[in-house]
Amino acid sequence: MSKNREVVETWFRRVWAEEDESAIDDMLVSETEARGLASKELTGPEGFKAFHRAFLANLCEFDIVIDRFIEDDDWASVLVTINAKCRESGKDICTTGNIYLQIVDGKLIQGDNHIDFISLLEQLGKLPEHTLEHALSGGRFS
Repeated sequence: MSKNREVVETWFRRVWAEEDESAIDDMLVSETEARGLASKELTGPEGFKAFHRAFLANLCEFDIVIDRFIEDDDWASVLVTINAKCRESGKDICTTGNIYLQIVDGKLIQGDNHIDFISLLEQLGKLPEHTLEHALSGGRFS
């Protein structure tokens, strides 16, 4: 197994499955940039922790499956299936995503996240069902 894959698997296990916030400090640097998780870029451990806390307020019991892993020097592309439970209802939640990570000396330096948040939010009951289809067909929400 490659070192970068080990780092990614450790990140998924500690940060999400174990809900270990200290792993964020261990595995990010102060300049780490995370895109695609909020309306603006998240910077460093403190920026990511706010997202982490908000995500964990809604979801628990994470099992993140790496479906594909591709490396190019210090970059990794990871296609994932994210399985979790809704904290409020206990309902099983499943979504997918692709994450591009730059990893240097075992630390995550940059992350570009492309997660199907629409599906995730629909499953959590935060958006109406078929939101994407409705919006693409010209529909609006009031």
